Formats: sequence, structure tokens, C-alpha cells
Amino acid sequence: MKYIGEATWIGEAGRLFTSLALVSALLSALFYYLHIQKKSEYYQQTGRWMFYIHAFSIISVVALMLVMLSGHYFEYDYAWKHTSRNLENRYIFSAFWEGQEGSFILWMFWHVVLLLVFTLTNHKFETPVLLISLLVQSFLVSMILGVYPFGVKIGSSPFVLIRELPENIGLPWTQMEDYLQKLPGFMDGRGLNPLLQNWWMTIHPPTLFLGFASTVIPFAFAFGSLISREYKEWLMPALPWTYFSLGILGAGILMGGAWAYESLSFGGFWAWDPVENASLVPWLTLAAAAHLMMIARTKGTALRTSYWMIFLTYFFILYSTFLTRSGVLGDASVHSFVDLGLNGQLLALLLFFLIIPFVFFGLRYKEIPDKSEDETFYSREFWMFVGALILLVSGFQIIFSTSIPVLNKLIGPEGLVKLLSENMAPPVDAIQHYNSFQLPFAIIITLLMAVGQFFGYRQKKAGRFWKSITTSAAISLVVTVFFASFFDMWKHPLHTLFTFTSAWAFFANLDYWLRLARGKWTVSGPSVAHAGFGLMMLGTVISQANQKIISKNRTYIAENIPASENVLLEKGDTISMNPYYLVWTDVWQENYRRYYKIDFLQPDGEQLRPAFSVVPHIQINDRMGLVAEPGTKHYLHNDIYTFLSYASDVQNRNSPDGYGDEMEFMISKGDTFIVDRYFMVLDSILGNTTRDLKTGEIKTVSVEAVVRLISAVGNRYELRPKYFIDEHGVVNHLDAESEDAGIKIRFKDIDQEKNKLVFTTWKKLDDGPDFIIMKAIIFPAINLLWAGIIMMTFGIFLAVYQRNKLRKN
Repeated sequence: MKYIGEATWIGEAGRLFTSLALVSALLSALFYYLHIQKKSEYYQQTGRWMFYIHAFSIISVVALMLVMLSGHYFEYDYAWKHTSRNLENRYIFSAFWEGQEGSFILWMFWHVVLLLVFTLTNHKFETPVLLISLLVQSFLVSMILGVYPFGVKIGSSPFVLIRELPENIGLPWTQMEDYLQKLPGFMDGRGLNPLLQNWWMTIHPPTLFLGFASTVIPFAFAFGSLISREYKEWLMPALPWTYFSLGILGAGILMGGAWAYESLSFGGFWAWDPVENASLVPWLTLAAAAHLMMIARTKGTALRTSYWMIFLTYFFILYSTFLTRSGVLGDASVHSFVDLGLNGQLLALLLFFLIIPFVFFGLRYKEIPDKSEDETFYSREFWMFVGALILLVSGFQIIFSTSIPVLNKLIGPEGLVKLLSENMAPPVDAIQHYNSFQLPFAIIITLLMAVGQFFGYRQKKAGRFWKSITTSAAISLVVTVFFASFFDMWKHPLHTLFTFTSAWAFFANLDYWLRLARGKWTVSGPSVAHAGFGLMMLGTVISQANQKIISKNRTYIAENIPASENVLLEKGDTISMNPYYLVWTDVWQENYRRYYKIDFLQPDGEQLRPAFSVVPHIQINDRMGLVAEPGTKHYLHNDIYTFLSYASDVQNRNSPDGYGDEMEFMISKGDTFIVDRYFMVLDSILGNTTRDLKTGEIKTVSVEAVVRLISAVGNRYELRPKYFIDEHGVVNHLDAESEDAGIKIRFKDIDQEKNKLVFTTWKKLDDGPDFIIMKAIIFPAINLLWAGIIMMTFGIFLAVYQRNKLRKN
């Protein structure tokens, strides 16, 4: 059958280029391997041309994805799930990488870009680096194949038509040649998650994936050097790439923090979310690896440790991919992707690049020329090694706590190996849990950053060390006393100590750069990066340890909205919120965003004068619900951060009949659920079907749920919501409502796996003036954090420039 309006050429071309990308990557890796074995230039040149074909294929896949998404080809499942006609063009890129398949393609695209740059700048190590990188690339391409050889699923293709999905094959509507024109469901897509409709999300994911992709090059240098037996030669050319990876991955992670601060309403920039943690851990071990590689290059020691730290870093990159995409963190993280059935492939990718590099490492262990020399207390190498170990231990604590869901599936009472009698519980208060462990590690790291630069390589004596650090230590002590006294931090000794070591890391490295390096940019990358890290940590401890909630209501608001943290405002009313007065003055809507202007006033004699205004807003999305985004007033010394906990005028957007407070839940026959002030009991389920008179196949399905509402005083109401599936497979609902009970119920869906019914309920809302509930937090000195991030990132890329210049010389 020829379907009217389908752009099947996109899918056909997409699958063709995906297959070509896989074949060319495998062939390129094979020819590069033959070049190592045979030393023939023919094999290297052939491998390079195969790589160019692979690069062309991946770029073509990217182009086809953008055509599919921007052209609103909703016959494709990926376009339907992630875009809609009202989606602004600037968010098409966010839609590109919202799904798993798109994020894998983004990852492969960055591999191609980096390897193209590499082939143009470093022909000496081209063969081993591209051999390993293209093996990784082959695994990634397989993730988007979407084929079923012998009934086994390999990959999930973004070029699948909705009618080709296994769950849709054979449905009546798939026999309609004009289904795109007749079925309303294909007129528009489901749309992009409103949390991703933010300009940060157009730059944060690609930067983060560039960081992920870039780690393959130092990994390939190390792994490839074992294959080619060039054990020391790889360090010098690998260091610029290692620092580049460290800088770009760190920038991607910190952009995520900035996005969270600007767009999410949990009140901060870091929540120790499992997916955030999974990205942070390889950054920590990569930082450790970079410092160990410096020791190995400078002194010839720690070479073996450098190898396994690089290998461990790449393992954590792949492990974070597994955590994010396997679905194992689905209940623990808002960032986690849904399970696409790729767990077997993800595990294969993880285990292959865990086992094989360490096998080679074991086979070559005795050949690796690693000096064994005791370091003195005052040598820079000794403290760099100590710092690397601290970073490793810090990373292990984070990844262990993050991996509790995985450990439960492995060794829990229902795991593969039942070693535990009951599941381990994840931390109840994640922020408190991680901070309690990571704060001591951060204190040690910032302390080492403060003093490390003043040690010399191979230094045997104290020399001028103590004199060199006195001035910066004294300045840091003064800064600490000021902050501790101003914010009354003395009752928290670790916070006070962390303030001191962070300030010292900043001032000591600034001192080193200005006084010993004489302000020369060409040799100052590490000093600037370390000073930036110290400033970032100083901004973190001051802003987070001393944040103050200033929104406090004098009377009870609601059970789930504490009056000690929120204020209630009716439009036009003036209320007191020390040291300000607030007025909700305006509200307007632009597309799917609803903005609320709140004026902050300050007393001026007997009058109130305007101080500033904030405009928090709410994204309205029929699929995802209401999403609050902050409105923040930025000052040099602090931020006043606000967001809405509730807005009565939009809470009822889907209920023009006056019903609101939407709630969704699943129950089985005989179950009881509490809805507002009623017990809701599912009494029975009545079903009816119609069949085709000729074939006997089911045409339509009608299911009626009989529901009772029982109040605390014994009042009873019966409601009968209905669920329909017509002959085209389209689902419809007939809601049931009770004016007396003030409840409306929708029979929304049937979960066949859990054998439960899905209901949505609304309650009748009281008529009255619109109101909003707002939370306001002061974050002091948070600009130190942002300045530190910029300074650290600049310093790391300055180090990339320095190392690249040294390599060329």
C-alpha cells in the first residue's frame, strides 16, 4: 500500500547512512589495525578514506534528523514525540537531543568532528587513536540501527514510522492510506518537554556531549600506545587533549548547574541528582589522570597509574551512559531517559571497554617503563599524587551512592546474586548525604591547590616554601573572619574551614601567577584554573551555607506548602515580607508561558518606594503539566531568587467548567484511593465490544468504570466514567462528574502490564479572587561562584594552549 503524504525517503536515507556509518567505521578500524601490524602506508591511507566515508555518513544522518524535525514529519515516531507545530525554531536543536537516539547521534557527531581535527593535526598517532576511537564509534552506531536479526533487537532507530512500531502493526488505522490527513493525532506532535524549552538547553547538552566525546582521545592515546608499544611517547601529545576534555566536560557540567539555577525551582544550582553525579565522577578522575600524566611526563614516575586512571575515567563515561539510558534511574532522577531495550548493548559497550584495555595493560605491564622513586614531602609530584588519590576516593563515594539502584538489582533480594536480605535505601536527603562526605574532600583539595604551586618538581627541601605561602594565607584568614562574622558561620566549623581553604586556593594561585609567573599568560594556565576553582568553591560555600528564605506567611496556607517558606498574594494587595513589601501588579501570557510581575517595595519614611521587580513565570504544557521557572533579581553581592509554588489562575487551565487540582493515579478493582475529602472505590468494570461481521475481528472497545465516592460522614455518590477505542484505534473518554460531591473523574487509560486502570480526577474550585503563592530565597555572594567558573574554564583552556605549544616545540 502506498500511503499518502509520507516522506519515506527520509527514513530510507537515514537507515542507509546509518548502515554505511557502521560498515565504514569497522573497515576503517580494521585497516588501521593492519597498518600497526604490517607497517604499510596503504593500510593507513585506506583506513583514513574509510573514516572520511564514515564522517560523511554521520553528518548526513544529522542533516536528515534536522530535516525531519524542522519539517514536522509527524509520521516518524521521533518527530512526533519531541516536536510540535508551535515549537519555536530555536528549540529544534533541543528536540534533536531530547531522545536517546538523538543524543547518541550528537555524541557520534562530536566524535567525527574531533577526529577530523585530530587527523589534520597529529599524523604520528593517527593510527592507534583512530583505531580505538572507531571501535567505540562502531558500538555507538549500533545503538541507532533498529534491526532485529534472529529476533534480537539491535539499536533503536530514530527513522521509524509510527505505523512501523511493533505495538501499532496490524491496527486498523495502519490500513488507511490517507491516515495522515484523517487522524487528528498526526496533525501535530506531542511537543518538547517544557523544561528543555530554554536557551541553556540549546548549549548545555551539546557542550556536555562534546566533553563526553572528547574523552575518547586521551583514552585512545593510552589504549593505542599499549597496542603499538609506544609507552612514553603518547604523553606529550595526549596532554593538550586531556586538558581540553577536562575543560569542555567541566563547562558542560557547570552549564547544567546554571540551567538548573535559571530554569528549575528546587532553589539552587546543584542537587546531587544521580545523572549530574554520573557526569561529575569522570570529570574528577580525568582531573586526577591529567595530574598523573604530568608527573609521568616530567619525572617518569606514575606512568602505570596514569594508564589505569585514564581507563577508569572512560569506564565512568560509559557507566554514566548506562545509568542514564538503561532506565535503572527512572525513579531516582528527572534527567534519566526511559529504557529503550538497549541494556544488553549498553552492557556490552561498558564491559568491552572495561575488560579489553585492562587485559592489554596486564599483558604489557612489565614492559611499561615506570620509575619507582620515593618522593619527598616538599616535592610537587608527591602532593599531585596525593591530590589525584583524593579525587579518586571522592569519585568512588559519589558513584557508590548513585549506584544503589544498580546494586539492588545486582545483589538485592530480587537481584541476579541474592547477597542482601533487603534492598539498600538511597539517601533520604541527597544534598545532606553527599555534602557530609564531599565537604572534607573539598577542603583537602582546595588546601592542596593553595600550596601545590609553591612546591617544585624534584624539590628535596622546604626552601622558601613557608615564606611563599604566608602572605596569601594571611589574606585568606582575614577574608574568612569577615565572612564567618558577617554570616555567623562560627557554629559550623567545617563551613568556616572550607571558606578559608577556598579563599586560600584563590589568593595563593593569584599570588603565584602575579609574583612568581610575573603575570605571563603563556605559563599561567594551571594557576588561573586553580584560582578559579578556589573562587568557585568560595562562592559555593558562602551562597549555599548562608542562603536565607525570606518568604514567610503569618497564617496557614496548605498542607504541602509550608507557611514558613511561602507567601500568598492576591492581585493588587500589598503584603509585608521583611525587609520588603510585595505587590502582584500584572500578569500576561506569551504563547505557552504565563508571566507574573511582582513589585518589591521598600519603606521610605511613611511612603513605600519601588526597589525592584521580578517576573517568575509558568510554562503551560498539556502533556507535562505546569512547570514553574524562577524570576531572579541579580545584584553584585547577592541574588534574590523567586518562583511560584501555586497560581490559581492557571491551575484550572484544562477545566473551563471550574474544576482544577488535577491528580492522576492507578487502581485495580476493589482498591480505594483518597480524592480530596472522599474515599474513591473502584467497584466494577463493564466492557463491551463490537466485531466485524465478516472477519469477526474486534472493531471497537468500550469500557465503563463504576466508581463510588464516600465522604467521612457517609455521603455516597456513584460515577461512571467511560473509555472508548474506535475502529481506527483512537482513544476517547467520557468524563463523569458529581456537582454535589464537587468531583470530576476521567477513565484515562488501561495499564495492561500492571493490570490497573488509570484515572484523572479534578475537584470543584471555589470562586474567588486569583492568588499566587511564592517562595523567595537570598543567595549571598553567588557571583563569586559564576566568576570562579569562568576563571577556571579559561585557565584550563589556557593550559591546553600551553601544552599544545610545548608539543609543537
